[in-house]
Amino acid sequence: MLKRLKRRFILINMLLVGVAVAVMFGAVCVLTYRNARSQVDRAIENALRVADSGGQQRPWESGEEPPAGEAPGSENQPDAPNGPRGEDRGRDIRLPSIGGKDEISYVYTVTVILHDDGSYTRLDMFGADMEDEILDQAVAKVAATSKSSGTIRSLNLAWRRVPATDGACVVFASTDYLSDSLRSTAIISGAVCVGSLLLFFGVSYVLAGIVIRPTAEAWEKQKRFVADASHDLKTPLTVILANADILRAKPSATVGEQMQWVEGTAEEAERMRGLVNQMLELAKSEDAQRTLTLSPLSLSELTERTVLQFEPLAFERGITLESEIDPNVILPSHSETFVRLAHILLDNAVKYSPDNAAVTVRLQAHGTGAVFSVQNFGTPISPNDLPHLFERFWRADKARSVGGFGLGLSIAKNLAEALRGKISVTSTLQTGTVFSVRF
Repeated sequence: MLKRLKRRFILINMLLVGVAVAVMFGAVCVLTYRNARSQVDRAIENALRVADSGGQQRPWESGEEPPAGEAPGSENQPDAPNGPRGEDRGRDIRLPSIGGKDEISYVYTVTVILHDDGSYTRLDMFGADMEDEILDQAVAKVAATSKSSGTIRSLNLAWRRVPATDGACVVFASTDYLSDSLRSTAIISGAVCVGSLLLFFGVSYVLAGIVIRPTAEAWEKQKRFVADASHDLKTPLTVILANADILRAKPSATVGEQMQWVEGTAEEAERMRGLVNQMLELAKSEDAQRTLTLSPLSLSELTERTVLQFEPLAFERGITLESEIDPNVILPSHSETFVRLAHILLDNAVKYSPDNAAVTVRLQAHGTGAVFSVQNFGTPISPNDLPHLFERFWRADKARSVGGFGLGLSIAKNLAEALRGKISVTSTLQTGTVFSVRF
């Protein structure tokens, strides 16, 4: 189940991140396309402005050789207003000023005058020369449509047509820059996206382990809780059922004759009731952490009251109950919960103290808070057991001989946390065992 939960966590994370990365990737591609398309549109606009100003080159008819001395690159040929000829294909070209700003374009253009009879006159070139065969195909496609602009994908050309005195002025612009920019952006962005997804998968895998760990621990504790509870319930149930079988085997016997089996059954039933009550109290203590309302109370008075309640029990065991209580310790608390917490710690200390020993209860003001502690000098708790004392059903070997179900300290921990306190324990031969709650 936990493995499925971990896989689901990773899958959901990857889906969310994948959608976000896909949206960003699409946005980058769209912005790149628009930027490259604007370069093409600006190149076309430049060419149209040059054509509208009358141009600075003498046009020649398609298929004719230009007059001597007027060939592109000759000394008598004026420089093209839009830049150098085909030998400079692919070089950065500075276009005429548009809107007061110098623009850099990587797009070559060819301007023609399309006559009404379908023939055309090449008017201007920028960046590179276009082969006559390609130009013928492009002009034929434009002549066959009534649109004012469009794209010829098979020739990688964008075009725009405007009316002219002797036909229409048509500008063809290469879309190679558009395609190359979009392709480069897609490759780079795709590589970045894939790398990001792989990196995030690794991060998600690690985070999933961290997130699932508390759930796994809680699941293991829950299974151990059920196993321990079942074990503690199994023994009294076995005794009760055995006693019942003995009673059924002698139906004619009197109650007095069968009293030992009746009393045994009653004792085991009481044991079961004690376990059930403690389990219910444990559940209530866990709920108290969310629902308990604290108000200012005198912890000094509550501690004194609890000590007085335990004096008869301590007297029966020959245990001396000592107290060191600072006066007027007032903190936000809950009377019943605090008394129950103190009761559990005192009961635990008296239960595991040797006869004629001493148990000391302390309440000391500490800064803006207070420390409540119970000390006894029984057998020290093993250092291996100390980290587990507040776990459900945890009992050290010495505790099993005394009895109990290992739920008392778990309840005490929940009650301490409900009172906004933190419980801890130390146990050495010199200082004894001390349970402390810092509020």
